[in-house]
Amino acid sequence: MTLKKQLIGLSLALMLVPAVSFAQDAKSGEAKNGTVSAYDKESRMVTVKGKDWEQKAKVSSDDAKGKADLLKADTKVKVMFDDRGGGDVRVKTIEGR
Repeated sequence: MTLKKQLIGLSLALMLVPAVSFAQDAKSGEAKNGTVSAYDKESRMVTVKGKDWEQKAKVSSDDAKGKADLLKADTKVKVMFDDRGGGDVRVKTIEGR
């Protein structure tokens, strides 16, 4: 193998490392602190905003009934999302802060 091919391979590998680690962080399901900005009872969609992010996600019917007080606008919450792919994002857990 020539030095040129080795350098190209090494540079491609180094470029992929941040992309792979970012994908792992997005799917790791770590809890995020945010504020509920909107909630639609009909579709059970909640919009949660953080300092530098915003996420719309569907809330389970059990959480919609049992945690209705947390789904009001301007409520500070700690939320964990479950990205099921294809734009289908669900609330895994939600609790007050």
